[in-house]
Amino acid sequence: MTVQFDRVISYHQNVHTCGVARFNRGIADQLSVEMSTISAIKDSDCEHPLISIKRSEMSESDIKQFHLLLMNRTKPYSVIFHDFSESVLELDLLSSAKYVMALNRDMQKRLTNSRSDIILGFAPGAQPALFDEVAPELRLITFGMAHKINALGYAAVGQLLKSGERTYQLEISSALHEGTQFDDDFFSVGDEISEYFGGNVDFLGFLADSEVSRRLSMAHAMLAFFPKGVRENNTSVLGAMAHGLAVITNLDELSPSWMKHQETIFEVGQLKEFPSMEQLAVVGRAGRDAVRGLSYAALLAKFG
Repeated sequence: MTVQFDRVISYHQNVHTCGVARFNRGIADQLSVEMSTISAIKDSDCEHPLISIKRSEMSESDIKQFHLLLMNRTKPYSVIFHDFSESVLELDLLSSAKYVMALNRDMQKRLTNSRSDIILGFAPGAQPALFDEVAPELRLITFGMAHKINALGYAAVGQLLKSGERTYQLEISSALHEGTQFDDDFFSVGDEISEYFGGNVDFLGFLADSEVSRRLSMAHAMLAFFPKGVRENNTSVLGAMAHGLAVITNLDELSPSWMKHQETIFEVGQLKEFPSMEQLAVVGRAGRDAVRGLSYAALLAKFG
């Protein structure tokens, strides 16, 4: 590659929720440069950025701000168009950019009406992931509302696993709470916990109930930690126990009396080593028996 782009300018930054941001991250990684917000166009060290935007995703106020920054810029920039609506911003980008790329032939044809040197590009698809052919000896899972995940318990379990000899993998499925949104904090949960597990973590995102059930049936233990202690209305814990899956959690004086360490659950603060497969199976079966009667029918019966 002969053109030396020193920055990729992206309107959205969250690669989990925006396809354009994911595309831009791939370009930035390939170039070994930073992926920056639109305001970076004014930075003095931004010599020749590659602007990769989809105008239809931008707010009107941000479009005006970005347009003003572009008009005051004297250094070169190049553009990748993800869509084109002949807006004032797009037409100015088209006329002023050093290089212009359209990501499909239809767009290229329309852009050529204003400029003859439009480069026809494409959007690379996801590349096949590399998977370890050897299954881990311990398959762990954790799930729940993203805003409720408490990392302290994971640090303790991660330390127990590192001191053992078994291979392990933790799967994280995180639901989204009503009134919140898929922001960067939502996805940083997996990054934070991953540090405690030596990178042996798969972030599954949001899963339908049927897929959660399938994953629980395949796991050896579930991890669930709370600011105070597990409660009767922690549905993720009760759901795992109903599947016969051993749960490692934290207890306090207000936790259910039928949740007992090394009997129906494991209390993380009392573990000196990670439980054996046999211990996990025994506690998992006992936990399933403990919650067997906790049905909707039993709940309604409490009204008399």
